[in-house]
Amino acid sequence: MENASKALIIAGAILLSILIIGLGMFIYQQAADAMGGANLDSEQANAYNSKFLTYADTQKGTAVRALLDVVRNHNNINVDDPSEQVGFIFNSDNSADHGSGSPNTDEGLDDPVDSAALTTIKSSIRAGRTYTVTFVYAKSGKIKCVVVNDKVDNP
Repeated sequence: MENASKALIIAGAILLSILIIGLGMFIYQQAADAMGGANLDSEQANAYNSKFLTYADTQKGTAVRALLDVVRNHNNINVDDPSEQVGFIFNSDNSADHGSGSPNTDEGLDDPVDSAALTTIKSSIRAGRTYTVTFVYAKSGKIKCVVVNDKVDNP
């Protein structure tokens, strides 16, 4: 009888140990999923932005025209999801703003830019001129608007 009670105590201790180890693994997996989700969002934003970031900073007019084509294709692919649409603002010395919104505020940056407006902007961009390309980011880290400014030192 004494051996049987010791065996039951040992079996209970083993079951309690397995329960504690299982609980620890559960907590670890929950924490790992939370951390993995944060990294996944930033990786998705980087993948989303990569096609636009090659055109950042100072660019010639031909590169800006290519960027317009990238924006147009991107918006056509994501026509059913307005949150994935990328806006475009072109500021030139000799013309009014094209596109929507202002680069200094969020006003109008969520408005989609249609293909006709992009074609009009594209015709305003001169191949030999130099432009500055910057981006406006959403809270998710994805680009929501491309801002192109005509450089002051252009001839």
